[in-house]
Amino acid sequence: MIELHNALTILATSSVAKDRDAITRIEKVAQEDIHSIVQRLENQSVLVESVEFGSIEQSRQLAKTLIISAGLMCSGLSCLLTIWFKPSVAIAVTPIGFITGAAAQSIALANEARKSNKNNF
Repeated sequence: MIELHNALTILATSSVAKDRDAITRIEKVAQEDIHSIVQRLENQSVLVESVEFGSIEQSRQLAKTLIISAGLMCSGLSCLLTIWFKPSVAIAVTPIGFITGAAAQSIALANEARKSNKNNF
């Protein structure tokens, strides 16, 4: 949505007459000014996202669950490997494994969200 917002803003503030004419035609057809058109599109985007995910809170809860699960899996794995090779530092390695797994899942979710936003617009 931000790309569309930026494109319409650039066209609306452009010194090129054809750009201003395009915005004027859009406003004439929609019978609204460009700012209300952009606001309506942003509102519709939020509505689509909330319907798509059930709710924003539900998608946040899912993300938290995935991050915690990945952290627990990595901490367990790192603890088991450390017990195998050097049991005396297993307690110290376990939180590092949790943080590493949680961070990796966070990055993966952020990249996925970025890709889906890029593909949607």
